[in-house]
Amino acid sequence: MFDQIKKLSLQSVIYGVGHIMTRLVTFLLLPLYTNVFTAEEYGVISLAYAFIGFTLILFRYGMDTALMKFYITENVKEKHGVFSTIWILQFFSSIILASILIGLSPFLSQYIIGDSAHSNILQLISIILAMDVLWNLPMLILRTEERPMAFVGLNLVNVFTTIAFNIYFVVYAKLGIIGVFYGNIVASTLMLMFSFPIVYQRLRFKYISKTLLKKILYFGLPFIPAGIFTMVMELADRYLLEWMVGITAVGIYSAGYKLGMFGLLLVMGFTMGWTPFFLKKGKDDQAPEMFSRITTYFLGLYGFVAVFFTLIIDDLVKINVGDFSFFGEAFWSATNIVPVIFLAYFFFGLYVLQLPAVYLP
Repeated sequence: MFDQIKKLSLQSVIYGVGHIMTRLVTFLLLPLYTNVFTAEEYGVISLAYAFIGFTLILFRYGMDTALMKFYITENVKEKHGVFSTIWILQFFSSIILASILIGLSPFLSQYIIGDSAHSNILQLISIILAMDVLWNLPMLILRTEERPMAFVGLNLVNVFTTIAFNIYFVVYAKLGIIGVFYGNIVASTLMLMFSFPIVYQRLRFKYISKTLLKKILYFGLPFIPAGIFTMVMELADRYLLEWMVGITAVGIYSAGYKLGMFGLLLVMGFTMGWTPFFLKKGKDDQAPEMFSRITTYFLGLYGFVAVFFTLIIDDLVKINVGDFSFFGEAFWSATNIVPVIFLAYFFFGLYVLQLPAVYLP
């Protein structure tokens, strides 16, 4: 049993590093954003990313979850059939949804980003969403096949290109807010290119079937409401703040929320190793005891990390390197919400630990 727990721990660490690197992009760019943009401008960026998080649920409509569920089989033809069916379905649906979003961008931007003048941002977001859906599927394959090093390698590509092109478009090209999304377009394009060999090796049109499609949709579509409500709880706060206080408050709050991301990184790193682990080990006789021990270890580790970062966060944001501060002074008050964010992700971790009851018979 302990060997299995060690294996889960190792994979969680590796996947966690991969996820940390992806999420670390927004954290590493905080010094840039909080020193270059005003709180109001950062509020616009935050609302745009909140919309991306929410809309990804609709673009994926449970197909990412279905892929994780049905790809785990010993039959190679079934593997290829599952992947091919889902990838082709996502390819065409992403194009359709992105086209609709682009067409409606002049109208929707007023409600999503707070200003109809930012419709060009919404158009770029539509393209980012379509590409992110497609390159995310090969990343799920790497998780399912337990290839964490390849997973981390591709995440490194995403991290370095996103940071590099954000710096280029914002600092050197001086494009302002729109430069942030140009940088994301370039990063998503490169991720799609680098992940395509995984798609090419598994895409088999002859294994696509209506029966398989129905089974996949029957399993995946019910996850849409759960995903939507999860993202509403995760992201609605930005829009409530914008409505009640103003977009400047959104910028300060979002910066503080990013500081609390260490809790999310720990939970998501665990989740990426946990999901394929319990799907494979759930039928073992020792599974209940093993899952109980894993719960104890995870919650103990999370509690330590939460307390540690809560104690040091005020000093962390005030670090200066020459004339450049880690966190723009206008955003220092954002540290007040960090303990609350850690508490929220504690409950999210409890939810993740209950997932075997949903997936397993």
